[in-house]
Amino acid sequence: MKNETTKTIVCFCRWTRKSYAVFNSLGKQIKIGVLAMSLSLVTLDAQRASAQATAAQASEREQETDPVPIGEVTITGDKALAIAEPARVVATISRSDIERAAVQNIQDLLRYVDGLDVRTRGGNNVQADISLRGGTFDQTVVLLNGVNITDPQTGHHSLNIPINLEEVQRIEVLQGPGAWTMGAVTYSGAINIITRLANQTGATAGLIQGMHGYRSSHAAGTFSANGLRTAASASKSKSDGYAANTDFDVDNVYAQLRYATPKSGIVSGQFGYQNKDFGANNFYSPKYPYQYEHTRTFLSSLRYSLERGSWGASATLYHRQHQDRYELFHINPPTWYTGHNYHRTDMAGALVQLTRISKLGTTTAGVSYRYEHIYSNTLGEPMQQPLAVKDESGDNALYTKEKAREHFSASLQHSFRLQKFHATLGVMGAGNNDFGVRAYVGGNAAYDLSPAWQLSAAAGNDYRLPTFTDLYYNVGDQRGNPRLKPEEAVTGELALRYRYRSWRAAASGFYRYGYNIINWRFNPTDSLWHSQNITNVATSGVHLYVEYAPQKLLLQKVAAGYTYLYVTPSGQQETASYVVEQLSHRLTATLQHGVWSRLAASWQLQYQQRAGRYQPFDVSAGKYAEATAFKPFWLCDLKIYWEEERYSIFVAATNLFNNLYLDFGNIPQPGRWVKVGLKVRVKS
Repeated sequence: MKNETTKTIVCFCRWTRKSYAVFNSLGKQIKIGVLAMSLSLVTLDAQRASAQATAAQASEREQETDPVPIGEVTITGDKALAIAEPARVVATISRSDIERAAVQNIQDLLRYVDGLDVRTRGGNNVQADISLRGGTFDQTVVLLNGVNITDPQTGHHSLNIPINLEEVQRIEVLQGPGAWTMGAVTYSGAINIITRLANQTGATAGLIQGMHGYRSSHAAGTFSANGLRTAASASKSKSDGYAANTDFDVDNVYAQLRYATPKSGIVSGQFGYQNKDFGANNFYSPKYPYQYEHTRTFLSSLRYSLERGSWGASATLYHRQHQDRYELFHINPPTWYTGHNYHRTDMAGALVQLTRISKLGTTTAGVSYRYEHIYSNTLGEPMQQPLAVKDESGDNALYTKEKAREHFSASLQHSFRLQKFHATLGVMGAGNNDFGVRAYVGGNAAYDLSPAWQLSAAAGNDYRLPTFTDLYYNVGDQRGNPRLKPEEAVTGELALRYRYRSWRAAASGFYRYGYNIINWRFNPTDSLWHSQNITNVATSGVHLYVEYAPQKLLLQKVAAGYTYLYVTPSGQQETASYVVEQLSHRLTATLQHGVWSRLAASWQLQYQQRAGRYQPFDVSAGKYAEATAFKPFWLCDLKIYWEEERYSIFVAATNLFNNLYLDFGNIPQPGRWVKVGLKVRVKS
């Protein structure tokens, strides 16, 4: 396909060519502002790169390990994996921002993204719930290199990802619905974690020590030759805990490979394993503080892609298994306690896509299949024959229940450009053996008011299936509901963006009307939490962002963002969790600057005010007290670091001013936590 008709539009200084960058467009050119820690101003240009089919192949062959400062460049993404559409706002955490962050794990890093609500039960990658635009933690899709790894048992486990922060190239966050060509519709948004795959042979190793007995080690190696790239890593982190029963021990192993030839296409794969033990102090019920949990995660995927002229095709296979042992009593169980909860969730899927680029635009068709199954002694339907839990001992270590379900989808998406106007339209039919077939449509459009200003709009409907926990969890003071219906919603958004030289700014607003929304609601009549479909929930919000990034020695970047969310649930107003506990006000500020020579510092300031109420638990009385509102709080993180080509050292402090705060009721978060680290690099 000839390239003489291509019009190059570029306006950014930092990116990397990752073949599986899921928010890159379908062979489309991308106009991007400097990728900030908070909101990057992304517009995906549909038609101006309609003649760039071969450029996508070049992008596959020329992947780079790290973002490199450059002047101007045209980028095309992997046509077979894109889920973003033109004129969508995507928040991006780049590799350079990851290295400057004061945190050492993915879940804490996600706190830095504007518009993203991260509620931690245990810090340092123990457990966190993530939500976008006032949605619940089950309404956000999580992907690893474009593969959907969202946990069907519960969103509490979706961030159990077997990679160290050193393996992450960047994290992209799509706000709002989309992902028609990925075989799923995102309800409130999606997070895609993109790992690093070096184009040279080398090795890295790192050690971190900190307060509360924290210690972490990491080692990784890469190999590159004759079209083959491989990487493997292992890491371990543990702590004695910042309070009673908050200790943890996490092991990760991760490997990936990529083999490309000009004629035969590209084969890529990944494999990961995580083993995690942690004290779950008050995690799910303040009545029993000495809860404990052990999880194991296995994941793998294999993908093949091929491009010929204006056509592109790909096929992806994936599998994820998650095992969980939950102990309501880790020590001194009462006589009525019959044993722990055991769960094993398997999900496997396939996705096939076909893309065609023509003068009329870019068209992508996709079909997908996904199988989800759970073994459990609390979730699902009774088994005829119990199954022993592997690697567990005891008379009660049996799976006595199970449940399986299947999902099918077919989608069609088309993007086009008419001078300053560009748009994408999509439709998807999705079927499930328990919930029937539904159709979803959506679209977005943008108009370039000038080289610096752009106006965009988007609209679509979306859905979310109940998790196995929503349907079947009946333990302690919680009651599931097997009669739940899928959540559905209609969303519209409007955005105005500005970019000029070192300046970036954005203002956006959205409105989402959801119905059959699932929530856990406390009923004072029986003192139990019940899983229910709340009739309707209307959510609206605005987001403002401004950034100045001259990338000078003394001032590298200064940025600020503000998000306001308002959620209006209908129906009865008993105390409820999740749905009405959104961050109503969130303010973030980032400052990155040099100090002297290679010494630099990075500051991150956050203010959060959460809506809703929680019920404090009176330990002496053994019952819940009167509901109270969440208190607003400030957080400040600081990292001071010295960077050399072969090594780097740092001192980092999270919650620098030692403020007391709650993400969830009855679960106090860590105070000031100081860590010191060293990283060494070796290149061939």
